[in-house]
Amino acid sequence: MKKFLSFLLVIAVVMSFATIAMTVSAAENDEVAVAAENDGVAVAAADGDTSVGAGTDVSESGTSGKVYFEKPAKWAGTIFYTHIFEATGDQTSFFGWQSKKEALKEEDGKYVYDLSILDDSSAQISGGLKAGKDYTIMFSDNVGNESCGIMFNTNCIGDTAKVVSDTASFENNVDSTKHSYELSWTANAQKYGIPLMITSVGTVQGSFMAKGSTTADLIKTWDKDYPDYPNVSSFSPQSSARDHNTRLAELKTQLAKLVADGKVYYIGGGQFTEEQNSGSGGSSSDGSSSGGSSSDGSSSSGGSSSDGSSSVLKTKDGKTVHKDANGNYVDEDGNVVDASDVVETQGTVSTGEETTYIFVTLGVMLAAGGVYFLTRKKRA
Repeated sequence: MKKFLSFLLVIAVVMSFATIAMTVSAAENDEVAVAAENDGVAVAAADGDTSVGAGTDVSESGTSGKVYFEKPAKWAGTIFYTHIFEATGDQTSFFGWQSKKEALKEEDGKYVYDLSILDDSSAQISGGLKAGKDYTIMFSDNVGNESCGIMFNTNCIGDTAKVVSDTASFENNVDSTKHSYELSWTANAQKYGIPLMITSVGTVQGSFMAKGSTTADLIKTWDKDYPDYPNVSSFSPQSSARDHNTRLAELKTQLAKLVADGKVYYIGGGQFTEEQNSGSGGSSSDGSSSGGSSSDGSSSSGGSSSDGSSSVLKTKDGKTVHKDANGNYVDEDGNVVDASDVVETQGTVSTGEETTYIFVTLGVMLAAGGVYFLTRKKRA
């Protein structure tokens, strides 16, 4: 009998160690798979097969390629510059305004900017342009002419920007006394352009919206930022309103008409609609969030249900996503993500380690019981 129990004891101990070994091996395989996937991305980037735009060679960061600027006949400058900065957050620029590293070169009658200059030279933004991240680009000359800013990312590389207005009539977003020339891409005019905005004095400009945003968000921001409208020195040329609430009501009607007339577009292409944010996770008509946030205003990227399952939002390329206070999907890099690119993964909150602990614990308990049984003294 003792021999049989000893045999069982040996089996239990072996099973415990085998379970540990299999779990460790599985974890190592997962790490190898991730590393292989990352290596594949790096190889694809090195080969230039990233499908992010004409004339690009993009890895995780750093970009080669050029953008072009068609000099307006009315601009009398002799030196031309570009200025590129982040479209979101604190809108950090790569270089200081009209610094040497922002100067364009002339090639075949066009002015050219080599984007590889951004890769290692910027003290403010390291690593150059990042694929999938949005920026703003504008152009100027050395005698005071400048364009407004338009959306720009790696999909626009190889394209030509050109001024499309005869006069500097584009109102500065925060200082209505300053104006610039309207700018447009040649090949990407229907995909990347001037963001839809409401200026400090209530002027509506631009036509492009980020996916996940609503016009109600713009109105709510203007209502909050400029409660003292009208400005004592300047009024919107689009309205005779001289009090805040009148202009606020007009803005709601004006933006709704632009959307209804098909004059607002998504950044990246497509006609803008408000429908994407209707229902759960969207923005209500007053611009407040109707879902996607906890009661204290913090955003949530997933939750746990009563049965112990969890949901995690991720992009198709694996980045964790959360909803901000306005119901927008935002990835871990701070970029607004299209809802169609977001997937929800569900399952039990488990890493596989819990199963290992159970087997090990049972094995140890069985082994301890066996040792006790085999070594106990017989009763007298």
